[in-house]
This record gives sequence, C-alpha cells and structure tokens, in this order.
Amino acid sequence: MTDILQLPGYDMERLAAVAHTIVRDCGNVKAGENVYIEGRADSLPYLELLAFECEMLGARPIVVAPSDEYRRRRLLELPDEQLATINDGWIAAARAADIVLTVRLEDGQPQLFRDIPAEKFGASLRGRKLLADVVYDGSRRWIGTDLPTPQQAEAFNLDFASFSDMFWRSLLLDYRELARRADVVAAVLDGAEWVRITSPKGTDVRMRIAGRPLDKDIGVVTEQAKLSNLPAGEVCLAPHEDSADGTVVFDLAFWNGVRIEDLEVAFEKGVAHGVGARTGFETFTATLASASGDGNVIGELGIGLNPEVGEPCGYMLTDEKILGTVHIAVGDNEMLGGTNDSSLHWDLLVMEPTVEVDGRPLMMDGRLMV
Repeated sequence: MTDILQLPGYDMERLAAVAHTIVRDCGNVKAGENVYIEGRADSLPYLELLAFECEMLGARPIVVAPSDEYRRRRLLELPDEQLATINDGWIAAARAADIVLTVRLEDGQPQLFRDIPAEKFGASLRGRKLLADVVYDGSRRWIGTDLPTPQQAEAFNLDFASFSDMFWRSLLLDYRELARRADVVAAVLDGAEWVRITSPKGTDVRMRIAGRPLDKDIGVVTEQAKLSNLPAGEVCLAPHEDSADGTVVFDLAFWNGVRIEDLEVAFEKGVAHGVGARTGFETFTATLASASGDGNVIGELGIGLNPEVGEPCGYMLTDEKILGTVHIAVGDNEMLGGTNDSSLHWDLLVMEPTVEVDGRPLMMDGRLMV
C-alpha cells in the first residue's frame, strides 16, 4: 500500500485486509455498482480503504463522513425542526446505491453526547429515519459496521488493544461455521408459534412469532439476504407487536454515552413500561418518550451466535452477538418484516437466558441445546 492516509494507533495492513473481506466476501460488490459509504471523520482512512476496494472491482463508491464534533454542534445549536430533516442529496445517493456500507453504528466519542437532551436526539433520529427508510426498503444490500476507537474503549472501561482485538477477531471469524449454527437455531424457530424467555435476574416473558420471517445475520449479503451487521452472528425476527407479555430484566444497555444496568421492563400486549434500573433509568424513559411512532413497542427478538465476542461491555454491536445471549429491541422493525414504524430501534441485552420455543428448549442458562 502506498500513498494512503494513516490512522495513528491502527494497523493499516490489517484494516486493508478487513476492507478487502468486507467489500469482496461480505458485500459481494460487483463492477458497475454504486456504493454509498457513510462513516465518521475520524475513520476516513478506513473508509477510503473500503472505497478503493470497490474501485478495484470497477464499482463506483461515494464517501460521506461527518465528525462527532459536527454532530454534537448540530444537536446543541440547531432547532428541532431542522434536526428532523435531512439533505435531499443524501437521500438521492442512498436511493442510487446498489449497496450501502454504514461504518458508524456507534459514536466514535460517546462521551461527547452524554449531556445532549433526549428530545434533541429524538429530533435527530427522526431526520435519520428519512434516510433509513430508503436504505432498508429492500431495494439494496446493506452492511452496518464500525471502527473501534480508544474513546469507545474508555467509555466501556476497557483497554483499547483488547477491545480492538475482540472486535476484529469477532468480525473475521469462520463464517461457514457461523452459518451452520444459524441454520440449526433457525430450524427450531421456523414454523413455531410462541417463545418464552426466562433468566436468573427475573426475566419471564412470552411472545408470539408465528408467521414472521427469520433473518440469519451470518456476515454475507446477497439479493436474498440483504442486511447484515459486522461483526455478525445472530438469528432474529420481529415478534407480533401486540403479543409480548411479562417482565424482562436487561443486564446491560448503552445509549449516547450512558450505561444502563439491570433495567427492568414490563411488557403488556407488546408495549414496554419501564419499572426501574440500577443505573441509567432516566435515560431509558427519556429516550422512549422522545421517539416517534411505536418506540415503546417490542420490535425484535435476537439470538446471539458469535463465539468470539466474550463478555458484554455496553458496545451493543458486539454485545448482541454474544453466543448464548438474547436481545430484545423496542422500536422500529419494518426491516425485519414487522409493522412498527419508529425513529428508534434499540437493542437491549439479556444474559444467561433460558429460551423455550413452543415448549422445546432452545437455550438453557445461556447454553444452546440444539
């Protein structure tokens, strides 16, 4: 590699190899395709590695990369009605794309956003949803990923070298084995009607899944399976929106720099009602209140399948993939074939769950039984 931007503290040869894998193996980018790449300014050299891989295949990439500082200033200084809009050029670029690479699923500097009022985030998410509705409309492939940063590691109380190594190890895993594991889990869920989840902390909730499509996130996007997160590793679906009843104690969540622990939520006919939390409860209630549409309605059930992630830290892009966990999301689920239309989609983690599918054990205390 010559004449490329450097990222201090990162192995550029490794990033180049990752970009090669994402574009060619995970994204299946082809000559003549339009590729929309959105990330953060701090990750520009990595975004350009992705773009160059696309160019090498004869594809046509475009890169958009606002900084976290710019986003913070917008949130603090612009009126809500402006935050709730988006430039038509972004919409047009996404609509023209054959594949979208979103390389900013988490803030690079989470600490910058801890003091932003929830209503400001709510307005900004309404603006982002105008773009998301195009990205996820089924007309194009999408990969959502990130570039781990020292500031993220600090926010999660982790050593950056260990945090970064975990991220890349869980991204560059054996995708064939992951696909096999996903097939086995999906076979249990396919055609089932009810799922019950319990956990040692007090979770006991039941939800109906009959007839809902299954999504296997195994790190590769095709015309048949168009959406994936990287690191990959889950089987997920949209439960019937009015069907969840019971209590869930979420072990961990993270929102705009705020850590939420042992969050208790009661579901009544699919609607989430916050009960309490050891930390961060105000953030949870304020975030739901600021969302548009059905932000407080169950949106997703996911089963984590990635063996390389390890312990949860609050970084939900990897936490939700931990083998032997489940995550339940509130908010939008149209991309999964559901009917929730909201500016919010928020995944929340349950550790050591027992999962029964029509009475059959799929997982016992965090161990897959199939």
